[in-house]
Amino acid sequence: MSASALINAFKIDNNGTGVPLDWQNIRNGIPGTAEHEFIWIHLDWMADGVQDWLINVVGLDQTIADALSTRGTRPSVFFYDHGYSMNLRGVNLNAENDPADMISARFWISGNLVITLRNQPLKAFDDIRNAIAQNNAPRNTDDFILTAAERLIFRVDNVVRGLEEDVDTIEDEQEKVPENRTLPLRRRCSDVRNQLLRLRRHLAPQRDALSQYVEHKTSWADKRYKRRARSLTDKTVRLVEEFDSLRERIQIVNENMMALETERMNRTMYWLTVIAGLFLPISFVTGLLGINVGGIPAAESPFGFVSVSLILSAIVAFEIWLFKKMRLI
Repeated sequence: MSASALINAFKIDNNGTGVPLDWQNIRNGIPGTAEHEFIWIHLDWMADGVQDWLINVVGLDQTIADALSTRGTRPSVFFYDHGYSMNLRGVNLNAENDPADMISARFWISGNLVITLRNQPLKAFDDIRNAIAQNNAPRNTDDFILTAAERLIFRVDNVVRGLEEDVDTIEDEQEKVPENRTLPLRRRCSDVRNQLLRLRRHLAPQRDALSQYVEHKTSWADKRYKRRARSLTDKTVRLVEEFDSLRERIQIVNENMMALETERMNRTMYWLTVIAGLFLPISFVTGLLGINVGGIPAAESPFGFVSVSLILSAIVAFEIWLFKKMRLI
């Protein structure tokens, strides 16, 4: 593994103090730790040699190393005899990126060792580095995993709040939008719904992964960490439910606007039908009189045109009276 794959490494004690480690400290092995210490190694899983380092230096099986350093992983947790792996997702808050393009965060925890991997910067790990700089780092591996997961969910929650405000705005605007100007609002509905679907696609399995983590993890540094994990799972469940609720709300708005468009179209077609009905009899009369054969009444009379016009007017007036009587207009 090249030195560029290492983002940071720290030896952290239970007082929250972290000591930086460089590439030479971890290149050929994992430094030893006291009982009250653990090591955090943060890597870019897209860098060359990361998988080989996980296998040859850390001693992971090929299947575990593959899960930690390959594309296309989904949120999950797997327990092994010597540790466990966890894949989570965080929203993409990097410049010129869509938050719904969620970034994969991978974890390997074994004894007093925590290895994290990502392919793009994540604010959750920035928070942990800032905590280390303030001598307020996570106290143990359980605290570290829960802190990272909580920071990931915290930013997902912020994105959901923003989407909720967008949905509220769209619901308010649908009351004022003209019938023939619904397309821009429908496009906004489509964009919001697309974001919700993409976020939920990752957060639903993340909810299941955190639930499995709580139920299947056999030992905890302290019972309070298990309570934190359950609280985090509950919050993730709530976020998934909010995704579903927002998706239903935006679907209702879209259906309402489509109903407005359909009503406008039906009304237009109705009036076109009424107008066609009004002109159909007089079109028949004028067509009949325009066949240019002998015997057409009043063909030679100077009052022929006026007479025919009056007759056609009378027909139209009768039709209007008849349509009103039949409540067609």
